[in-house]
Amino acid sequence: MEPEEERERRRTEATPARVAPQPRFHRARAALSRFAPVVWLRSISEIDHTTGLVQLPSLGWRFSEPHPELREMFTSVVRDAPRNIAWAFEERKNSAIVPARLIAEGKPDGEDFGDLRRAISQSDQEFCIAASEDIELIIQALAAQPALPIASRLYVTQLAKRSAEELVCVVESLTGEARAGMTFRAVGEPGVEVRLTALHWYPPRPETRRRAPLAKVTLIGAEAGRIGLKALLVSTPGP
Repeated sequence: MEPEEERERRRTEATPARVAPQPRFHRARAALSRFAPVVWLRSISEIDHTTGLVQLPSLGWRFSEPHPELREMFTSVVRDAPRNIAWAFEERKNSAIVPARLIAEGKPDGEDFGDLRRAISQSDQEFCIAASEDIELIIQALAAQPALPIASRLYVTQLAKRSAEELVCVVESLTGEARAGMTFRAVGEPGVEVRLTALHWYPPRPETRRRAPLAKVTLIGAEAGRIGLKALLVSTPGP
């Protein structure tokens, strides 16, 4: 008969090794990084290892550049993916997905939710467990979203000529490939949409610290005059 040690060895080799699931932080980063580089991320740990309580979850992050074209997608996921409680997507300096209860019961000035989160975690574990289930569904939904085409982004560094319908300026090209004929929207200026009609690239200057290429562009549109210095322009999808 086969020795017991040999049978145990065969059983061990035939049984697939169990892979420990990645922490929520890493799964959230992987899901968000599909859309743009993530330079800061905060994800509340699933369990408070001091008390053993399930913590009220949320996600906070910042991309390397503003991505207003993603706003509708995040709003849709936060609305449709959860099954237990209401959630909210907020966009300020950082972006955040949080239980709507934190906003409803939080401070009017929008300060950190730390104290309220801890209070809810200690007094309402049923709510925290429901929220923990929801955040997993949200992360899964984000991971399943198709990555959007990379938009072109232009950052205005100098103003050369400005009128109500025309802007000639120097821009720093951040991402994507800017071309004459493309339409751009100004971040933070609702309704400002312009067409890039002329573009001249400046030769690179290695002696400067600037990494992104510079170009002189002409922008035409009814609200072109509202675009100012340090404005961020993002291309709109083509027809």
